[in-house]
Amino acid sequence: GVGRVVYGAPAIALEQVSGPGGFDVPIEQLYDLGRPGTRKIEVVGPLLEEEAMKIHKESGIWKGSNGNQANADIDLERSLFTSGIGAAAASNDFSVPVIDMSKGTDEEIAEELWNAATTVGFFSVVNHGIPQEDIDQAFHVSKEFFSLSQEEKQLASPFARNLNAGYEFMSQVRPSTGTADQKESLQITAREGVMDDRWPSNPSNFRSSAETLLDKCYALSKRIMNLLESKACPNLTPGTLSAAHNLWKPDTQCTLRMLHYTPMDLETLRSLTTPDEEGRIFWRAGAHTDWACITLLFQRVGQAGLECCSNPRSMKESGGARWTPVAPVEGGIAVNIGDMLSRWSNGRLYSNLHRVRMPTEEECNKSRYSIAFFAQADKSALIESPGQEPITAGDYILSRVQSNFEKTK
Repeated sequence: GVGRVVYGAPAIALEQVSGPGGFDVPIEQLYDLGRPGTRKIEVVGPLLEEEAMKIHKESGIWKGSNGNQANADIDLERSLFTSGIGAAAASNDFSVPVIDMSKGTDEEIAEELWNAATTVGFFSVVNHGIPQEDIDQAFHVSKEFFSLSQEEKQLASPFARNLNAGYEFMSQVRPSTGTADQKESLQITAREGVMDDRWPSNPSNFRSSAETLLDKCYALSKRIMNLLESKACPNLTPGTLSAAHNLWKPDTQCTLRMLHYTPMDLETLRSLTTPDEEGRIFWRAGAHTDWACITLLFQRVGQAGLECCSNPRSMKESGGARWTPVAPVEGGIAVNIGDMLSRWSNGRLYSNLHRVRMPTEEECNKSRYSIAFFAQADKSALIESPGQEPITAGDYILSRVQSNFEKTK
């Protein structure tokens, strides 16, 4: 019979510790498993998934744990489908804060960033120091590139999963949905040699425009990490986070990603949003957390669709899943915490969920463009915090890429 229940971790996550054989039980049925004459069930919880996993690992009973932190995050995304959290409806019952990076002292700005990062989890920054003309130019060359034929784009920048770089067309399958994101993207990974033979030559100023924005994003991301570091990672020497992020060196991983959410006709929209036999539907981007330390996201006013939600690990404190739109802000950049910083901070900060909904019937014949910068630590950087097994940033990113592009060579 059942002897011990750890409430807080799904069976699929516990398999890496104890092997197959566990099963998920609705909490309202839990006590029905005990019967007169059988041994008493020990119930441990409710717990966060990481706490439940820790109990199992430290019990000494289970062998063979690989402690793969990336696998735990991948399993968490997969659970969004079965739980229904990933597809829950959005509402406007709370809003994303807007923070002016030019007002107040660094200490005051840091406090605003911390409050936003630990409550809503998403925030927008304005007066951030990146000129609007650099942003507009990057969007311009992005739109020109995506207007080329698919064959031209693939030849110009072939996708390499092992490098996390190049052009992909509807090939990213999120663990939370099991369906391909309805988008195309160009991934520019700022590592030595990675973009050789992957820089598009059409338009002719694509590379210069992309590198200009990438450099400005890099500087801003380092400033934000420095402002958050003392509270997020008090055990680290000041400057550790920003020092772990570099550009165009042999093991760097920071990435600029240009995204185009393609238009569709009404019939296609209705087909893609009708659940299949397994209850799956399509999204422009399925629910996920980012792999980075922080993400900077540029949106265009009038092109809505981005939505954010609490991380499942924080829902015990936040009161459950609540999705809300992340509206484009004139002159603003949306910012969110990623999995790397969540782990480095030992859970002081959560990497919040986000997704891009499918267009409305009024929007479906229009494109949506965005540009993301992912501040991802260098491959050799060791992400370690109390209670968690260390993992290099390189191993972490590779595991996440493989889970999203399993069929892409």
